[in-house]
Amino acid sequence: MPSELEAFYCFSKFIEESCPLYVQPTLEGVHRGLKLLDRCLKIVDPELFAHLRSKNLSAEIYAFPSVLTLCACTPPLNQVLHLWDFLLAFGVHLNVLCVIAQLLLMRDDVMKSSSPMRLLRTFPDLEALPVIGIAVTLVRDLPAELYDELVRHPYEIKA
Repeated sequence: MPSELEAFYCFSKFIEESCPLYVQPTLEGVHRGLKLLDRCLKIVDPELFAHLRSKNLSAEIYAFPSVLTLCACTPPLNQVLHLWDFLLAFGVHLNVLCVIAQLLLMRDDVMKSSSPMRLLRTFPDLEALPVIGIAVTLVRDLPAELYDELVRHPYEIKA
C-alpha cells in the first residue's frame, strides 16, 4: 500500500508538471483560467455571459474558488474524485470548461435571478458525469486558437 509520502510526491509531481502556474505566488494560471472562462462562456452562451456582465459579475468574482481548487471546493468529495479522474486523464485545462458546465446546469436559475451572485456564491452539489459530458461537448464549440490557449494556460509562461 502506498504511503502518504508517496502520495504527496505524486501529487506534487502532478502539480509541477500539469499546472505549475496555478501554484505561483501570483496565481498566474488561475487568473488566466478565469479570463479564459469569461472568453469561453461568451462563445458558448452569450446570453448567460451578458446577463452575468449586466450584474457586474466576471469569472474573477464568482468562479475563483472553483478554478483555483479544480472544483474541489464543491462537494461531495466522491464526485470531486470522479471529476479529478477525468482531469488527470484528459488535462487540468478542462477544469475551466467543467466550471462552465456547472454554470450551464444552473443556467435557468441564474438567468431568473435578479441577484445571481447569491446562487453563484455556493454552487449546487457537484454531479461529475453531467459536468464531464457537458465539458467535453463544449470543446467542439470553441475556436481552435482559444482551445489551444486553454490547453496551455496552466503551464506555459508568456513571453
